[in-house]
Amino acid sequence: MPPNFPSSQPTRLHEMNRLEDMGRFPVAVYLGATGNVFAEILFFHWLHGRAAGYLPVGVIGALMLLLLNLLPVVALRWREGRVGLHDTPLVEQMSFVRDQHRFASWVYAVASGNLFFWLMLAWAMFDVERSTRMLVGVELLALLCTFAPAWVRLLRR
Repeated sequence: MPPNFPSSQPTRLHEMNRLEDMGRFPVAVYLGATGNVFAEILFFHWLHGRAAGYLPVGVIGALMLLLLNLLPVVALRWREGRVGLHDTPLVEQMSFVRDQHRFASWVYAVASGNLFFWLMLAWAMFDVERSTRMLVGVELLALLCTFAPAWVRLLRR
């Protein structure tokens, strides 16, 4: 990587401006994000069975979960104010719990889109076969993909 390549520059959470920056999170952040996706896919497996696979319930359920994921961000940003958003750690030094509300705003749109994708994929797969085997398959696929940047980092070592 050339020395002047942007990713070699230290970047603070509120300064993130490229998707590539998301590949620099600590492993704990990927674990938290993957755990969140796992829990919500598991909930969707339960919901799919209760809603008899009725797609509008899945879409509304996904939108409600996105809202529930964003509410703490909004509340924490409101409580901390603009001052806290300009005093953020480097991407590589962030804490999943302490800094979850300090990303650049576009990161939440990307994360929400990612979660919506996984929930709709899970719903579609449960339409094909609503079984424990399918649930485990979707969860394993989510693990491989959601945790991919950490896999790459771990395998390079």
